[in-house]
Amino acid sequence: MSYRIDHIQITVTDLNEAEFFYDKMFEYLGYDISKKYKGYLEHANMEVIEYLSDGFDFGICSPRSEFKDEAVNSRKPGNVQHIAFFAESRGKVDEFYHKIKELDVKILHDKPMEYKERIAPNYYALFFESPDGIRFEVFHYPK
Repeated sequence: MSYRIDHIQITVTDLNEAEFFYDKMFEYLGYDISKKYKGYLEHANMEVIEYLSDGFDFGICSPRSEFKDEAVNSRKPGNVQHIAFFAESRGKVDEFYHKIKELDVKILHDKPMEYKERIAPNYYALFFESPDGIRFEVFHYPK
């Protein structure tokens, strides 16, 4: 038996401010936003928003009050370096790029491109950051 990732939850600075960005991002990724769950987890003393799908659920959650003002750094131990989503074609990467750039987020390397020297031949990707500075990637790589 093998295991697969079922869900991930990340902490954001302000759940209410982050919700608009994540609603749009997951809509652009093909999630049905009407299936989104919002709630309070009493055992953890945190609010959570979960974007649900058949294959992979992604949640954002409120920070503990003592960490609310800390900045995200993808290279700090314990933090996520980046989260990548596979696209079925280069065209889908480009389509996502045109939508996500309208949200005025930081696009790394200016646009999608092939990373044949840095990663692998035919590896086509877009790297960007959430308003909190969490790094994401949408990529296509023919297997």
